[in-house]
Amino acid sequence: MAKLTDLVNVNINKNTIKIQGVDIPVIFTFESFPYVEEAYGKPYHVFEKDLHSMLKQGSFNLGKKETRLMNALIYGMVRSGGTDCTVYELKNSIPLSDLSGIFQVAFDLFQNQNFQKADMEKLKTEKKS
Repeated sequence: MAKLTDLVNVNINKNTIKIQGVDIPVIFTFESFPYVEEAYGKPYHVFEKDLHSMLKQGSFNLGKKETRLMNALIYGMVRSGGTDCTVYELKNSIPLSDLSGIFQVAFDLFQNQNFQKADMEKLKTEKKS
């Protein structure tokens, strides 16, 4: 029997970010959503709407709302990647000067695995076999 790893790239939605010189595994899947919600304090669809609204501006200042969005996405990916931490620990471990670079890695991964609302609805409505 063939192994899945021989047939396809099983690490397509994985990457690493560097915090204080240490590689931290990150992943973005449906399992990331509750962690993003935990960090953002609002439902995932509100987070996603706010994130897209921020990015639609083209350029933005790193204010409280922007850093909260960035940290929520990074936190969701770090936790899904297997690193145990709190929102507070993660937020305070990333120097502000490194935040935009770390966010860029996380955002690229997010964009590659961006789930459409229709996909989420299908998961809710499809009958299990």
